[in-house]
Amino acid sequence: MDKKAKTPLLKTVAATWSKYSYVFVFLIILVVYMITINATGNTFNPKHISGILSSQNTVIVGTMAIGMALIIITGQIDLSLGSALVLCTGVTIMSYNATGGNVLVMLLAALGSGLLCGLINGVLVGYAKMPPFIVTLGTMLIYRSLTLSVVRDIDPALTGSSSSQFAMISDMPTYDFLRMKFGTGSLRIAGFQIPYIFFLFIAIALFFIFMMSNTKYGKKIYAVGSNEKTARLTGINVDWIKVSVFAVTGLLVGVASFIQACKIGNVTPASSGTSYEMYAIAAVVLGGVNMAGGKGKILGVFFGALSYTTINFIIVSIPSLSPDIQDTFQGIVLIAVIFIQTVGPVIKEKFKALRKRTATPNQ
Repeated sequence: MDKKAKTPLLKTVAATWSKYSYVFVFLIILVVYMITINATGNTFNPKHISGILSSQNTVIVGTMAIGMALIIITGQIDLSLGSALVLCTGVTIMSYNATGGNVLVMLLAALGSGLLCGLINGVLVGYAKMPPFIVTLGTMLIYRSLTLSVVRDIDPALTGSSSSQFAMISDMPTYDFLRMKFGTGSLRIAGFQIPYIFFLFIAIALFFIFMMSNTKYGKKIYAVGSNEKTARLTGINVDWIKVSVFAVTGLLVGVASFIQACKIGNVTPASSGTSYEMYAIAAVVLGGVNMAGGKGKILGVFFGALSYTTINFIIVSIPSLSPDIQDTFQGIVLIAVIFIQTVGPVIKEKFKALRKRTATPNQ
C-alpha cells in the first residue's frame, strides 16, 4: 500500500522536475551562492539578488540569449552576437551624440543596426544556403573590425571620446534620464532593489514565451528544428523561417545595445562583448534548450541567464580563485550541462528497457 502511495508522488516529482528543471537548477545554484557568500565571512542579503538582476550577463546577454534560443531551436548557431552588440552599441551612441540626445533616434538606430546585422546573417544562411557556423564566424570578425576602424577614424565629437571607445556625452539633456534613472536605476519592492532594465528583460521574455507557445510562427520555428524535410513537405517556408530568426535575433541585439548604452554609457570595440555569444549559448543550454534543435522553452532561457550569472558570481566570490581560471569553471559547467542533456535521455531509455526485461508477467 505504501509503495502504491509513493509511486504517484515520485512520478509527480519526476514529472515536475523534468518540466521545470531549469527553475530547480537556478534555485540550487542560488543556494550554493548563498553558502559561498556566508562561507567568506559575509552575509547574503537582498543586495546580492539585486546584483544578479542588474548584471550584464542577466539582462544584456539574457536578451541576446532569447534570440540565440530561436536560432538554436531551428538547428542553427550564431557566433557573431558579441561583435554585433559592439557594432550596434557604437551606432546607438553615435546617433545619440549626433542628435543632441534624441532618445527616439537612438532607439531606432539601435534596432535598425541590429536588424541589418541579423538580416545579413539570415540571408546568407537561409537563401544563399551557406553554413551558419561559417557565416557567423565571418561576420563576427567583420562587425568588430568595422567598429574598431570607425572608432579610430571618426570625429571624437560623434564617438564622444578621444580614446578608442564610444561614449555617451554626459552634458546632453536626456543623459540623466537614460543613464541614472533607466540604465542604473531601480524600484524597491519588498526590500529588494529591482533594476528597471530587468523589468524590460521580463517583458521581452514574456513576449517571446507567448509567441513561441501560442502563434503559428512559433510552431513553425519548432517544426523546422525538429525535422526540416518534413517542415518543407507541410508547406512551411523553411528558408524564410531561417532568415527571420536571425533578423529577430538582430533586433534583440539592437535592444541589448540600447541597454548597454544606457547602463554602461560606453563601449570599447577592442574588448567589449568578448565571448558574449558563448555566454548566450551557455544561458540557452542551462535553460534546457536542445542544441540539436526542435526543443526548448524561452522561460528556460530566462532562468538559464539567471543561473549563468549566479555561477559567475559564485566563482568571483571565491577569494582563492584567480581571475585567469574563471573561464575554466564556466567551460566545465557548460560541458557538464550538455553532457547531461546528451547522455541523460540515453541512460533513461536503457533503464526503461532494463525494467521491462526484468519485469515478471504478474507485475
